[in-house]
Amino acid sequence: MAPIMCALVQTELYMHLYMNQIASGTNPSPNQLVIIPQPGFGLTAVNDWSLTEQPGATNPPVGHAKGFHMLASQGNVNWYISWNIIFEDSSFPGSTLNVMGLHSGNGEWSIVGGTGRFSLAHGTIKYKVIQTKAGQAIYDLDIHAFYADMGPSAPPCNKWRFGS
Repeated sequence: MAPIMCALVQTELYMHLYMNQIASGTNPSPNQLVIIPQPGFGLTAVNDWSLTEQPGATNPPVGHAKGFHMLASQGNVNWYISWNIIFEDSSFPGSTLNVMGLHSGNGEWSIVGGTGRFSLAHGTIKYKVIQTKAGQAIYDLDIHAFYADMGPSAPPCNKWRFGS
């Protein structure tokens, strides 16, 4: 296979956000729904959790974590998560980060892709639960990723050539 004569430029991203999970209650409205109400192993819920720059769902969202989580352990409480972080603020409108992993308290999730400004993203999200109350939780997210900006601000590469 011949090499392509245009280097892919990667950009490093550090971002600190809060994710607001509301499983039940009325103020604010719940942002997740159980779709497979099986007790224990296999319980599945869809989510549309808000992402904010300050803790709490009443703050203006910069995006949402949309996807699902499933109880994926027969012993301990381990949730498998898969969602897209969809940015809605003016900095990265419509751009996404694709996230997956296991959730059991505090830990780390994988960034396995992205779109828009975050094309070809890969990295991690370190998370910790900083507040819980009846049916609600707030997560502190430290996002660290590398991506290739394929948008208008990407470096020019006008001469696509395959090896000699």
